[in-house]
Amino acid sequence: EAPHLLDLSKRALVSLEKVGLQDHAAKVALCLDISGSMSNLYKSGKMQHFVERILALGTRFDDDGSIDVFLFGKNAHDAGELTISNSRSFINGLLNTYPLEGSTYYSKAVTLIRKHYIGSSSHRKKPAPLDVPIYVMFVTDGDTFDRDQTTKQIVNASFEPIFWQFMAIDEARKGLFGVSRKSQFNYLEQLDTLEGRYIDNAGFFSVQDPAAIPDNELYDLLMGEYPQWVKEAQVKGLLLK
Repeated sequence: EAPHLLDLSKRALVSLEKVGLQDHAAKVALCLDISGSMSNLYKSGKMQHFVERILALGTRFDDDGSIDVFLFGKNAHDAGELTISNSRSFINGLLNTYPLEGSTYYSKAVTLIRKHYIGSSSHRKKPAPLDVPIYVMFVTDGDTFDRDQTTKQIVNASFEPIFWQFMAIDEARKGLFGVSRKSQFNYLEQLDTLEGRYIDNAGFFSVQDPAAIPDNELYDLLMGEYPQWVKEAQVKGLLLK
């Protein structure tokens, strides 16, 4: 049905095999920044190609061949499912329904995703386990207007089986393949090492250009911290299986 995803899926599998997750089951969610500064990335087709690469990872993790998509700017939105059948025109359809917005609020998206999967975004003091984990790919090109609220949400979410993989698109930074683990996104770096959490539930890396990074490099980065989180989540009772 989607032969263009076949090679991507094979490359995703190679990265999963490297970390022993080739048989791992998870739900993949994609959370995309729709602030106005993202306009060129959407218009150029770079984000369309990127979502296809994330979908290929989702087909390896989740046998229904779909991923849930959430958006954030001034507000947060549940944008439905990205599937194999709608993948080729997904971004165009997305932007027709959700025009770009004028602000950036991470916490609104984190809150929406927690409510979607866990049923609540309230304060937590004990684990809220599920059968399978949720891997959230969170993509942004700018800092948030609500750092304090976002920090509180991530701390509370550490009691839940959700891993937050933050990726910053940092066009001002150059490096090998446009990839760097250090960037001007100091707040996201802080989330990666945030204290006071039940479990380390976040990872971070930055890219200069999401279209420039090779597929195998991208998938390796996406699996940088997640495998260790899976092990800790099992030990700490966040996963029922």
